[in-house]
Amino acid sequence: MYYFRSTFYNRYTPLTEQQIRAKLRPVPAPKSVSPVSEVLAGKTLKIVLDNGPALKYQFLSRDRLIFTEGNAAPVEAPYGAKELSGVVLFTHLIPESVRGYGIVYDTRTGLVTVFEMWFCGFEPDKREVWRHFMFGYVDAGTSPPTRRHTLTNRIEGKGTYWKNDNGVEMLYFFPSVIWSSFVELSDPLGGITITAPSDYIRIDDRLYIYSRVEQEYSGTLTLEVIDFFTVEHVGMRLGFDVRDELDYCLYYGKGEVTGQSTNLEMLTDYGTEIPYSEEHRKRIDFSVKGMRPSYRPRFMHRDFTKAEVDEIVRTNLKVFATESIMVSSNVMEATDYMAGRRFTLRYDEGSAWEYDIADVTHLRWRLKGERIWHDEVYRGFEIAKDLVIFSHVCTGTDPLRCLAHAVDFSNALTTCVDAQLGNGRKPWEVGHRAIFGVLEMEGGPVPPAVRRHTFTTELVGRAFAWVYGDRMQSIHVYSTPESYSWTIIMPKNAGGWMWSSPCLYVKLREDAYLMSWTEDACNGNQGTFVLNPWLMHDAGFFFGVGDQTPDGKPDVHLTAFGAVARPLHGFDIMKYFERRQKR
Repeated sequence: MYYFRSTFYNRYTPLTEQQIRAKLRPVPAPKSVSPVSEVLAGKTLKIVLDNGPALKYQFLSRDRLIFTEGNAAPVEAPYGAKELSGVVLFTHLIPESVRGYGIVYDTRTGLVTVFEMWFCGFEPDKREVWRHFMFGYVDAGTSPPTRRHTLTNRIEGKGTYWKNDNGVEMLYFFPSVIWSSFVELSDPLGGITITAPSDYIRIDDRLYIYSRVEQEYSGTLTLEVIDFFTVEHVGMRLGFDVRDELDYCLYYGKGEVTGQSTNLEMLTDYGTEIPYSEEHRKRIDFSVKGMRPSYRPRFMHRDFTKAEVDEIVRTNLKVFATESIMVSSNVMEATDYMAGRRFTLRYDEGSAWEYDIADVTHLRWRLKGERIWHDEVYRGFEIAKDLVIFSHVCTGTDPLRCLAHAVDFSNALTTCVDAQLGNGRKPWEVGHRAIFGVLEMEGGPVPPAVRRHTFTTELVGRAFAWVYGDRMQSIHVYSTPESYSWTIIMPKNAGGWMWSSPCLYVKLREDAYLMSWTEDACNGNQGTFVLNPWLMHDAGFFFGVGDQTPDGKPDVHLTAFGAVARPLHGFDIMKYFERRQKR
């Protein structure tokens, strides 16, 4: 059975501005399970912003305020506040609008960071929350402070675990200076890694501001203050959940630091300026208020029908005849290890594949019991001693099938990643499965009766920097037993754009681990590689439908890739998944 993981595919209803306005009447107060702070009750504040309107507040009580924005008339609204280590996070919405504020006020220094928040999105869907943050201070009637909160890369690479007062359990990962990923452990459907564009702001050496927006999903904005001395945070969320119910809340959480993946910038780079390239600056119109980097696959890739996929397979199938962005000089040399050999790969689910390897690029195959041999182009790499990963399509199959076998010729064990176009959700997205079996070869080792390669959690929590070549560098964080994220490297080696995928991990040997992923809800492609942690190199294959080809014609492709790696330490997180399984 080919499958996808349904937790990645919550469907969110497009909401118009009129629908959102109706849901915000009367203007709601943020919900909070634990008591809100009364520290602001009875006070007045005048906030001066470097690049923004003056904001005046009169806090009537612990949950009501009067708010004046610039020269506008005062309005009364509900609010909520949480306090952490002398820093107050308070939030309110503005009546008869789709806007509000989340404000971080350091009572010790008088410095503030103000997040203006509004439902914006893209026509016709306005459910995504945009933000515009501004630095400033509270006017105390004395000389203005010269210091401000600043952008930072100080928490880049950190990982954290959180248990919030509302029962939500989360893992956070910060491998980027403009993005983050998270896993909701408390999700009853099973958490999978989700990525989100993010902001990181330094209050001081212990306290930081973190925000993210679930851009490709619910559109919800999260804003938090994190204390890394005590590993506590207070936060707020604004958005609509999968049932289109308002998710506007405050919360407190206690956590743990799970580890640190190495960040790769110069040690004297403090991240106060985000290192966008000139190409990035051309693609992001920062003159638009609230604009932030985005990665929106739902707007980037065509939604092909089964008939269209069949036509692409028939007319433009490219097997090792094109290159992907991951093809570079770091692709390993194709191996002649199997040339001239004949063998059978027998898998426990019942299939048996007979192979006759002609040379480095051509083979014949047939299923056990078939009379006719099928000729295919293939590639293979000896990624560890006597261990070869090779791949080919099965021409003429419907839907088109692609096999990647990892064969250990010294132990007579094999793993197959059996992939096909179509995953039960989309005919152009690839589904895959891993099956285990043995190698049968005349003169070869005797296949073991019971022992097999196995799924593994040994990679969970590990992080690696991968260098495919001058065109592509990325960071992998293996963040759950069933998913991972990748981070594209920006100038100055800072972490940049992120995305995530469902995946599977298999231990072949101590010197070889297999990983296979499907880029669901993205470009639909599937990749498989074997990592040799002793060599710090991988070798693998990429399979799927491409709609952004140089000639503009969609293709179906199978390509080879390879990269050299640097270990970036990682995170002690498997215990959280084991704890969840015991409940």
